[in-house]
Amino acid sequence: MAGPEEWRRARPLVRQARDQLWQRFREDPNVVGIGFGPPTRGGEVQDTPSCIVHVVRKVPSSQLAPSRAVPGTLDIQGTTVETDVVESGVLYAYTFHQKERPAMGGISIGHPLITAGTLGCLVKDMRDGEKVAILSNNHVLAAENKAKAGDPIYQPGPLDMPISPDNRIATLTRYENLDFSGAYNRIDAAIAHLDDNCVVYDDIKGDMTRPTVAQPAVGLLFAGGPFQTILNPIGEVTSRLGIEMIHGPAARSVLTAEDVRPPGSPVQKTGRTTEYTTGRITAIDEIVTVRYTGGYATFDGQILTTPMSQGGDSGSVVCRGGSGGTFFSFICPFLATAEELTGVPFTQEWMSISYARDKYLATTLVGRWLIDALYLNESTAMVRSAEVKPQVPDSDRAFAQALYSQHGGDMKLALMNPDRDDIRVSEQFIHDAEESLARARKFMLPDEAAAAEQTIALVRERGIVGMTGRDLLNLLDDPNLLQKLKEIAAGTGSLLDPDG
Repeated sequence: MAGPEEWRRARPLVRQARDQLWQRFREDPNVVGIGFGPPTRGGEVQDTPSCIVHVVRKVPSSQLAPSRAVPGTLDIQGTTVETDVVESGVLYAYTFHQKERPAMGGISIGHPLITAGTLGCLVKDMRDGEKVAILSNNHVLAAENKAKAGDPIYQPGPLDMPISPDNRIATLTRYENLDFSGAYNRIDAAIAHLDDNCVVYDDIKGDMTRPTVAQPAVGLLFAGGPFQTILNPIGEVTSRLGIEMIHGPAARSVLTAEDVRPPGSPVQKTGRTTEYTTGRITAIDEIVTVRYTGGYATFDGQILTTPMSQGGDSGSVVCRGGSGGTFFSFICPFLATAEELTGVPFTQEWMSISYARDKYLATTLVGRWLIDALYLNESTAMVRSAEVKPQVPDSDRAFAQALYSQHGGDMKLALMNPDRDDIRVSEQFIHDAEESLARARKFMLPDEAAAAEQTIALVRERGIVGMTGRDLLNLLDDPNLLQKLKEIAAGTGSLLDPDG
């Protein structure tokens, strides 16, 4: 067991080890981050300072080329630094309820070009007479550099309520550009000055209060994955944006090596999607690569916590405190498996998918049958997916990710509001579905491939090009369509019918 002084002395040495390993592995697509924290041995977190290497998938060293294997130790200035490899999955920026007045931290917000994120907290703009401003992420308030100063900001965000002048809350003031070239980023952050007629309250919604001396902010949440949440250090955010906490610099805190010692200092946040959650610090000084709509961005000096967020929580301010014990489970195994196969962040879309499933899909004849069939065939699907996972070529994964980038935003908006008239099924969407089927055919049994082709043909026969979400829901309530789909499924011999 290492004492506080040993952890303090180890931090600069681990930082050097981190830099060495990053130079070696930065082009390796399986390595997504390297930082300072405790290792896990035999399922138990050890009280030993180490260099933690986060990977998408953990692979036995015997199956890796020597150049891709992480060394168990490194010699840094005559001192042995241990390493540990931790499976993290792909890390994503958390883009993703109701109107809140007075507005406060922890609620839905967004630029008109995005879906929704979180209003972190109120801050003072030290470059403009200490005007009160909203703090959140670049990808929430500035749409990954696409926005310009003066753009409107809405509460709630566009995903949660159609854009309306009555919902305008602030005006984008400035943001730090995200760099997708491979150079280091430090923050994903932006501020927006409050509109004159906006009613606000300096607090955080729910079980958490605003950053204060007693509950100082430590970071700004912006990304994560199934096994961790990622924060920008709050000191970097305030200095680079030229802002300060409403209650001054004493309302923010710098993390030290002591905060990483097991079990890790507890932290808490309130976000748009998962509301109030708590977690623990697991790593600091992290170099990490995060996937955005616009590409991959590398960040230096970041903070990792146990999982305490999902899509839409981006922009939440994270403070010291809480129990550190929120349990997070990524609920749907199909989504997690699909994410492993394709690299598309389906688990981050769980909230919008489950909402649309329960509110809309489950109200139709075909929708209820599909939901029941999905769960009835779950075990078979999981086994088959595990079998084909090693066979999925990189080109197919890249194709799936490109489709997500092209269609994902509109699909999320349509899922949450099928009555939107501006989002309709396009011929390109049907063509892409056919191409997806052609690529997936090699993993199907012959009867399954035939069934998939019959389903696509049935879709074309029904003339869905040009349909809105509401039109599709009406179509899914057609008993004749349900009967035809049941007949197609029965012809496979492998799919179980929940009504059979």
